[in-house]
This record gives sequence, C-alpha cells and structure tokens, in this order.
Amino acid sequence: MKPYFRTLILFPLILQGLATALFWFLGWDLEPVPFYRYLTVAFFLATIPAFLIAFVATTFRYVRHNIVSIVLCSSLISFFYCNIASYFYLFMMNETEASIWEWVIQDGLVLGLLGMCGMVFYSLFVLPFLLPKTKS
Repeated sequence: MKPYFRTLILFPLILQGLATALFWFLGWDLEPVPFYRYLTVAFFLATIPAFLIAFVATTFRYVRHNIVSIVLCSSLISFFYCNIASYFYLFMMNETEASIWEWVIQDGLVLGLLGMCGMVFYSLFVLPFLLPKTKS
C-alpha cells in the first residue's frame, strides 16, 4: 500500500494546482475575484474526481501498464461526477427548474463529455508516472 501513497497525494494535488491556474488565467480579464474562489471551484470540479480516480487505482492496485483500466475508471468517474456536480451546482444557485434527466439531455451530456475528455487525458499523462511498476 505504501507505493500508492504518492498516487493518492500527488495526483489530486497536481490537478488542483493546474485547475486553479487555469481558472485564474481564464478569469484574468473579468471582474476581480478573490483567489480562494478559484481554489474552491478547482477543488469541487477537478480535485474531488481526481482523488476518486486515485482511490480506485489504489484500491484495485493498478500498475503503470493498466492503460485500459485507467481510461475506463477515469472516464466513468469524471462523466458521472461532472453531470451530477454541475446539476446540483445549478440547482443550488436556483438557475434551473429542470429534473436531472432533462439537464443531462439538454446541456449535461456535452458538459460531461468535455469534462470526461479532459480528465482522461490528464489521467493518461500523469497517472502512469505516479503508479508503481509492479504490484506490491
């Protein structure tokens, strides 16, 4: 279990830094927003699914060459998490009156696919370097 601690800690932490920097860069020309807003949005949109992916990889003891498992795990987790989290975010902000199925059919499917593609690419480029070479 000790070789997987690096995966559990660094995989979400790297994505937290990248997502915070991306949100800060994209919101640069907009109204001034406190930096902690970028941190919290990056945490809820990127770091939680990254931790779930790292947790599944640790639980099932993935190794570097389990590419198909990494893609399947990251795509399923990020697709469902992105759809559910975005729906509840809009529901809490009182911006939608639609049910979750209407949300998925109208806007959620595209948003879920975009989030899934981003997380799969990140997982494919970073996770194999953090996973151990052999099961131990």
